[in-house]
Amino acid sequence: MINSEAEKQLRAWIRSHHLICEGTDFIFETVDQSQLERFEHFIEDMGGRVRQIRAMGNWPMGPNRSFKVLRAIAAVPRPDGLDLLRYWAERGSSQTRYSEIVN
Repeated sequence: MINSEAEKQLRAWIRSHHLICEGTDFIFETVDQSQLERFEHFIEDMGGRVRQIRAMGNWPMGPNRSFKVLRAIAAVPRPDGLDLLRYWAERGSSQTRYSEIVN
């Protein structure tokens, strides 16, 4: 069962296009390692698991400055993930905010 803090944060990541759904997986992209750790914690609390984490490319942040885009792919068991999946279908996107960099 997903707790209210986790659900609130996961929904915020969906609205900001950091978190998308692809098939039966949730994909989370960020440039912030601490956010990645929070995502992993929330997924584990739901009974899911992060299957893969990898660097995808660089996000430019001004002249001579960029950050690594980190991508986590997670499997979330159903039915716990169903409400989140419905929310993504209503308010989310099929591409993350970093799609132009990592594709």
